[in-house]
Amino acid sequence: MPADDPSSNYYEISVSIPGNCQEMYSDFVIEEIAFGLLTEDIDDKVKVTCYIAMDNSPLEKIAKIRHYLTLRKIIPESELDGKIQIKKIRDIDWISHYQKEFKAVVLEDLVIKTPWDKNDYSGKKIITIEPKMAFGTGKHETTQLCLQAIKKEVKPGMKILDLGTGSGILSIYAAILGADELLGLDIDPDAVQNAIENARVNNVGGRFNARHGSIEQVRTSRYYDMVISNLIKEGIIELFDDFMRVLKPGGIIILSGILDEQKTEMTAYFEERISADIEIIQLNEWLCYILRTK
Repeated sequence: MPADDPSSNYYEISVSIPGNCQEMYSDFVIEEIAFGLLTEDIDDKVKVTCYIAMDNSPLEKIAKIRHYLTLRKIIPESELDGKIQIKKIRDIDWISHYQKEFKAVVLEDLVIKTPWDKNDYSGKKIITIEPKMAFGTGKHETTQLCLQAIKKEVKPGMKILDLGTGSGILSIYAAILGADELLGLDIDPDAVQNAIENARVNNVGGRFNARHGSIEQVRTSRYYDMVISNLIKEGIIELFDDFMRVLKPGGIIILSGILDEQKTEMTAYFEERISADIEIIQLNEWLCYILRTK
């Protein structure tokens, strides 16, 4: 790790990966690590560079990058130190990076785009995301699965809790579909502000509120018609009792971030804990559970 530099504001993380892994790794970075990234072709490799703010859990996110690269067998663990370059830098021009790299995400009748995208998307529902430090863009499979589930399950007038709200995309889409009251929670304070701004941009700010923290922020029980959370398996298990605590009887839980290899374990877990109609939708190796409680 580079030495401390009090004038630095960001970590610059560069990784050289095989060209056929570029899309997969880039989607992971944009969805889970940082909004903007740069790519550069070097011989038969692609250099992917992203930036993490000093006050945005950089060491945790660097560890997450290392874990992902080995988990997906993009880089062997023994070669990580030679393939990852980390340095501290001062402010960078985020907007120009975003405008260069971000492409609209089109999912059937839904488009997720930036304010500077002036393309004609007539006939489609549009979510506009301001380019901040990025907390969800719709590119990752887990987010797309949650959006599919929301489209299936949201009814006008619903009260919805969105745990790990990130950029607020899921709540914004639910509001567009008619949800009446939405609360987004996130442990990253920058994400909270980003979600609030995005809700305003999409004209649903009056129905959406966001708070810093996790489910301990919800004091009331049996209040929400729906709980949405895009976590990993361990996080879902840790918080599941709280999901049930805040959910109305007969409410719906939408959970993603579960891998296909975890399907048997997680299905058994849900069947043992609650009485519910369980539907699973899948995109590549990722699953999304829709739990319609009884």
